[in-house]
Amino acid sequence: MPDRRISFLSNLTFLFCAYFIITVIISIHRYMLGPSHYGNYLIFKNSFFHLMAGKDLYALYPDLHIDLFKYSPTFAVFFSLFAIMPDYIGMILWNLFNGLALFFAVKMIPVEGNKKVYILWFILIELITSMQNYQSNALTASLIIFVFVFLERKNFWMAGISVAAGFYIKLFGILGAFLWFIYPGKIKFFLSSLSAVIALFAVPMLFVSPEAIIDSYTSWFNLISMDSSHELNHSVMSIMSNWFGVNINKTWIQVAGIILLWIPLWKRNQFQDEKFRLLFLCSILIWGVIFNHKAESATYIIAVIGCAIWFFTSEKSTLEKSLIILLFILTCLSPTDLFPKTIRENYIVPYSLKAIPSVFIWIKIQYELLTFRGITEKMN
Repeated sequence: MPDRRISFLSNLTFLFCAYFIITVIISIHRYMLGPSHYGNYLIFKNSFFHLMAGKDLYALYPDLHIDLFKYSPTFAVFFSLFAIMPDYIGMILWNLFNGLALFFAVKMIPVEGNKKVYILWFILIELITSMQNYQSNALTASLIIFVFVFLERKNFWMAGISVAAGFYIKLFGILGAFLWFIYPGKIKFFLSSLSAVIALFAVPMLFVSPEAIIDSYTSWFNLISMDSSHELNHSVMSIMSNWFGVNINKTWIQVAGIILLWIPLWKRNQFQDEKFRLLFLCSILIWGVIFNHKAESATYIIAVIGCAIWFFTSEKSTLEKSLIILLFILTCLSPTDLFPKTIRENYIVPYSLKAIPSVFIWIKIQYELLTFRGITEKMN
């Protein structure tokens, strides 16, 4: 019987309040540190005003921020909800939108309540890392999970909207569309996704001319096509380069990764098993990060949520426990002050140690998918 003194920790209402309060504290703290500590927020905010002024969204504006805007024009319009507010309010609301979206996405996953609580507590440190950078990664992860949730409920329109929103918020958010392979109603899902993509594409035209939007999208895709790997990225590519001195074109590695991701899909008779579908969701979430040549530390909330769902909904052998502990130490704790700066600079970053646990877990998940024996197979 659980100790009543700590039973409140397994209460979702308490956890919601914890997420809310922690997010507000983090946001205020970063605001008080000054603009250099919330550069991503300023990039997102100014993208809306640049769009309204007819400026190139993808040019560098060093007087406003030090990096480029790399999201869609639709995202710039969406961010107007936060940009029109004073920074300290907009920053709090933006982080709350990300953190609480992930909270509700996990809450809606069809697993037992306590497992949801364990998942939400486990990912909290990694979520804080993402929110400290004012990134959209938690929202991206949420939308991929929402695709799964709505497909489970046969709500194809909401699943399609989630796919389209994921694409326009962060390009690889469209990975939720990979779930198309394992669900019935493929035509409905495809048409709903296509309709949502077209509708969201047209949203900026409510504010600027169609010609200006076409030019913006052209500039966006040109920027993406020339976007090189970040020097501090944590991915399969960086592991191959930093550990083994192997430098292969990222496109070939990603193509190989897609093939490996899709291999378990030959087990079509297992698609009706909810456990198989949940495993494939976890695989997608992790794959989208470890095969992303731009994956930074703050991106890893997407992979960590996939790893957490896998662990807390699976049988826990010594191997699974070892992998999740390794993930918590190297991935979740390494960006925090619990790790000395010298260890981060001399080992964690140069050897891409943050990525390694996720890679190991993804390989384990792929093995589980390939050897999966669900209800239908066990009956034969």
